[in-house]
Amino acid sequence: MAVKHSKNEKKSKAPVIIIIVVALIAVIAAVFAVLYFNGAFGSKDNKSQENTTPTASAVPYTTAQAMHGQDQTSAQSSEQSSAQEQTNVVVVPTEAEGDVTHFNATFIPNGKVIDTVSGNKTSLKEVFGTGYNTAGVLTFNNDGTFSDTVSSNEPATGGYAVQNQKISATYSNDKNMDITVTEWDGNTPVSFYVVYADYQVYFG
Repeated sequence: MAVKHSKNEKKSKAPVIIIIVVALIAVIAAVFAVLYFNGAFGSKDNKSQENTTPTASAVPYTTAQAMHGQDQTSAQSSEQSSAQEQTNVVVVPTEAEGDVTHFNATFIPNGKVIDTVSGNKTSLKEVFGTGYNTAGVLTFNNDGTFSDTVSSNEPATGGYAVQNQKISATYSNDKNMDITVTEWDGNTPVSFYVVYADYQVYFG
């Protein structure tokens, strides 16, 4: 026997169905909202890229800092080099008037040595002792420097200047070399002697 539902029963089920549908829609909307705000749809990657990508102003600033550091290092190196060059310069005493010139020549002791105390001739071995270099020479360069390898007891290098037919020379330890030129060829000496202690050593 068939069961017949009354109109009242149909009316009572309709609001329940509507409530269930609305509830499902609300749940689905809430789930989508949570996923969206948690970055499930790619917004998180975009945010991470935005956070990790350097800004346009940050890159030039970092480069400028690096270049500034390099400039400071270069400036310090230049100052150190200039200071070293200044300490290596030998100051040669010259007169206020007269042109200063230089020449390029090498001289060897000619064997003549005079003891300035007694006036007697002596030997290079007597003057320099064990420091005497039998192959030693005195070399003047065009750049105003000289080297003295006659004796290992003396400083080896220095500076010089030719002025008013006179050679002024100074060793690197600020000790002046006593040079007397006996013959010139223009501004270049042909023969001269150097006083080492109490001895005149002749070159040329």
